[in-house]
Amino acid sequence: MKKAMDRTKLFKKYQNKWVALTDDDKVISSGLTLDSVLVGAKKKGFDNPVTAKIPDLKFEFIL
Repeated sequence: MKKAMDRTKLFKKYQNKWVALTDDDKVISSGLTLDSVLVGAKKKGFDNPVTAKIPDLKFEFIL
């Protein structure tokens, strides 16, 4: 069984933004739009990164 990953710092730092991540949750690029994040990731050599929209932490949410 895999150990759960703590993404608290990631959520706090990038709330309400899009991020492109490596498989081990290192941020490749971030921005306000998915397009800008994908362009930034491609410039760094990542053609198909994992992407996510980090929610605004002022609201409750369930993952």
